[in-house]
Amino acid sequence: QEVAAGSRTNLEITLQPDQKTLEELVVVGYGAQKKTSLTSAISKVENRKLDQMPAGRPESALVGRMAGVNISQTRSVPGAEPSITVRGPGSISASNAPLIVIDGFPGGSFNNVNMNDVESIEVLKDASSAAIYGSRGSGGVIIITTKSGSQGKPKLNVNTYVGISQPLLHGRKKWIPGGQEFYDYTARYINRDFYWSGGDPTLPLWGDERRPAAYRVNPVIAEGDYNWEELLLTPGAIQNYSLSVSGKRNDANYYISANIKDEKGAMLTSRYKQYAMRANIGLDISPKIKAGLMISPNYSVIRTAAGGGVQNLIKMPPFLSPEVQENGRYLTPRDYWGMTVSGGVNPMATLLGTHNYTNTFNNVGEVFTKFTLMKGLDFKTSFGFNVTYETTDNYAEATSVPANIASGSARDRRNFNWINENVLNYSGQFGKHYVGALLGASYQYNLSRDAMMTAQTGSFANPTIWTLNNALITPNSYTSKSQWGLTSYFSRINYNFDEKYLLSASIRSDGSSRFGPANRWGYFPSASVAWRISQEPFFKGVKGIDELKLRASYGAVGNFNIGDFQYLGTIADAVYAPGGQLVQGKAQSSFGNPGLQWEKTASYDFGIELGMLNNRLNIVLDYYNKTTNNLLYNVSIPAISGFTNTIVNVGDIVNRGIELELTSHNFVGQFKWQTSYNFTWNKNHVSSLGGGVDQVLNSHSRGMSWILKKGVPMFSYFAYKQVGVLQTKADMESKAIMPNQRIGTVQYQDTNGDDVITPDDRVILGNFMPKFFMGMVNDLSYKNFDLSIAMQSSIGAKMWNLENLYYQGPTVSAFYIPAIEGQWWSEQEPGDGKNPGTSLASLEFVSNSDYYLENASFMAIRNINLGYTFPAALSKKARIDNLRLYLSVSNAWILKAKGFKGYNPEGFTSRGLDGVNGINSQPGHNDGTEPINRIFALGLNLNF
Repeated sequence: QEVAAGSRTNLEITLQPDQKTLEELVVVGYGAQKKTSLTSAISKVENRKLDQMPAGRPESALVGRMAGVNISQTRSVPGAEPSITVRGPGSISASNAPLIVIDGFPGGSFNNVNMNDVESIEVLKDASSAAIYGSRGSGGVIIITTKSGSQGKPKLNVNTYVGISQPLLHGRKKWIPGGQEFYDYTARYINRDFYWSGGDPTLPLWGDERRPAAYRVNPVIAEGDYNWEELLLTPGAIQNYSLSVSGKRNDANYYISANIKDEKGAMLTSRYKQYAMRANIGLDISPKIKAGLMISPNYSVIRTAAGGGVQNLIKMPPFLSPEVQENGRYLTPRDYWGMTVSGGVNPMATLLGTHNYTNTFNNVGEVFTKFTLMKGLDFKTSFGFNVTYETTDNYAEATSVPANIASGSARDRRNFNWINENVLNYSGQFGKHYVGALLGASYQYNLSRDAMMTAQTGSFANPTIWTLNNALITPNSYTSKSQWGLTSYFSRINYNFDEKYLLSASIRSDGSSRFGPANRWGYFPSASVAWRISQEPFFKGVKGIDELKLRASYGAVGNFNIGDFQYLGTIADAVYAPGGQLVQGKAQSSFGNPGLQWEKTASYDFGIELGMLNNRLNIVLDYYNKTTNNLLYNVSIPAISGFTNTIVNVGDIVNRGIELELTSHNFVGQFKWQTSYNFTWNKNHVSSLGGGVDQVLNSHSRGMSWILKKGVPMFSYFAYKQVGVLQTKADMESKAIMPNQRIGTVQYQDTNGDDVITPDDRVILGNFMPKFFMGMVNDLSYKNFDLSIAMQSSIGAKMWNLENLYYQGPTVSAFYIPAIEGQWWSEQEPGDGKNPGTSLASLEFVSNSDYYLENASFMAIRNINLGYTFPAALSKKARIDNLRLYLSVSNAWILKAKGFKGYNPEGFTSRGLDGVNGINSQPGHNDGTEPINRIFALGLNLNF
């Protein structure tokens, strides 16, 4: 409240409860509730904060702002979806991503909505709130509600920003050697390898045929000093323009918007453009009938950098010229020496010579009619659709690939998804008793088509025309079709007595075509209760506490995100030879399992909500425990069956944790300062495995393994532990070693003490999940100025960082100075005892250990936003209702853990949570991901 001081010096002011906070509405599945009436764990980003953010992607509004919601910027590719987990991953074969619901349509994408159109974002974190979505709620649910027209004159809003994006390289330029330094180092290690192989290291390094090609070094390499990071990781312009008009007149309301964005990625040729529109229209047909239309088409064009771009960059020596030569070719390392390095390509040729474009048209729409049958009783029927048409054209010039063969492919993907929902909703107040109930049915169908044709030939007939009919040979093509259906029935009841005793219960049944007839239906119940102690008469005398609520919940949700037809055996092309003649035919290609059942996650949650000091201090504390049963896993089976593996239900995974959300209004009045802090601790472990047999996954060509083992986190790293370096010949004789291991390589821990290193000596070495993560946002304002600073930190995750392999690995076409400091050279120069000697043949003794395992903890300032709102009197002279200018910096600062040498501590090539090919593969490794971009932007917001 505000009290006029006038000429008084002594004021008597009685604090009043913040009714706006108490009566805030929160969107839940198929409805909305007052915040004080919630019985489940739901987090929300306040509407006013959304309006002050740059009009970028909606997920940026969640970073660092919610407990239990971990958002990772794994890639800087424009248009790429972030990695999001809610209260830890719970599946080893299916997706762990949350369900995104946009204006009631389940299965949306952040790419389908413009930030400037968003009214609110809620995250349903516990199973009791997500159970109303049944088989798709195991990863949590993110509900995005877009804006609609409000009463009054039409409102025009313009929100635009322009800026510069710059790859965040963390000052690594000082690590890059010059040409002479590179030559000296390369000559030294190659001579050492030549000696080990039985050669004569006194022979000339170049021009002597007695040296094999792999042991030659051309002295001309000392003359080049090119910084490939600066050449290929380049800054670029970003632009975003949003325009919307909204209003309500008579019986119709409308919100119509358009958005154009243009963003450059970290890599030289990476770019993203999107053109989007949205129309939300509502109509009061009569006092008892309402109708609405929502349509949101968008079109995007993405040019992605060639595969392996960052790997090639890292491995590229400083002497290699990026310029095209007079003969039209780019030089490769093979032009300097005989050694095969970096795939024999020039990364500039790869990036400029690879034309990889994806064009996507997506349209999401919905029409609904709502009937008021009687007081408090409504019926709503809706029909929605989500149509995607995507084409990908990928053409590579001959000079861009090692084989020097031009190639091309054209892919056409189409997806059609429609949903019909019918919901009967009742609400009534009977004295102190409130009752709310809903009953609904949902029918959803999805059809996907995919067609692809490839061409590979010495050249295209016309090298400037990139179409398949220009190719000399088009050898391959395929088409596919896939479909699934989901039939659902659901109900929920809410009860509230005197705003003190709260109860909610729901149940949903889903029938999915992805499971066999015997297991097609899954049932997902939930129940939650809450007690607002602060409303009790005996609590009224307690000073300083405005709100105190205890809540408890239990619920079950499922995981719908598995492949189609997993319960059936599939048929594919096959060749057989009756009578010695090859014949093309068909054969069963997979072993179906009609007994597959739903993955089901059951969880319970206990929470306390506390509002103090006139709700200037708000605390939410939750403890949760969720267990996923009947995990789907691709297990090995006897080869006599004709197959090597099949998918079965096996094992359970548990996630348990603590969440804390704290909001403090430090100062109110002309100078305002609000701090929002959140903390999440999550512990994940496998609680059981079918047959009690550990599952070891040797799924990476570089040697790293992962393990599923009872009592430890899912997909823990499983490899040898380094305990030093074999520095002398005496070490070779006295220490346990591997076959063919030699002096100067890694010394491993002999775990079982049998004096020989075997796979039995591998140990668990951590995992890719953080032990805890935190976020803090400070929002300050003084008069017309406002400042927001958002921070995020993650502690305890480990990354298998293969970038280091390319700094000092067996090809050593390039290196970073910190990567070779302290390494072993000889018995006389043993180094620091931690870093082995670089060798052409040492990979197998390094990459399958913890040598490349690094601490991926970090602390980051994700966003700084400084704004100025022009005085109303000045704005109105220009007939402007509101005018605000702002400056923002995204990814302003990142502090990495000591010893981490990669670009991005979140830059996992695979988080292991994507459910690809029936298993989450290779989690937590980095095989060369782009650095994230730091973005400086200047923005303008106008309201007329």
